[in-house]
Amino acid sequence: MCFSDSLHVVQLVKEGTSQFHHYANELEIIRDFMKKDWTISLHHTFREGNACADVLAKLGATNVDPLIVLQEHPYSLSLALLADACGVSFVRT
Repeated sequence: MCFSDSLHVVQLVKEGTSQFHHYANELEIIRDFMKKDWTISLHHTFREGNACADVLAKLGATNVDPLIVLQEHPYSLSLALLADACGVSFVRT
């Protein structure tokens, strides 16, 4: 997914879409969560801004199962978690 695709997802959640959109159900679930009595903000960030989410997104993209429930973090997430805990920042090149 490129930058414009991921930014488009944020716009779809915020602005809505047709009920016939391929991901209409998922987008509606996200919007329902956002209507609850809590504070939520939705912003686009580059993959360097959230390495843990990037690792999990790549893991999900390579999996054939529609749902994965993790009891503990996958090994491939270990370095990203450590870097996050240490406050390491990554530069976008």
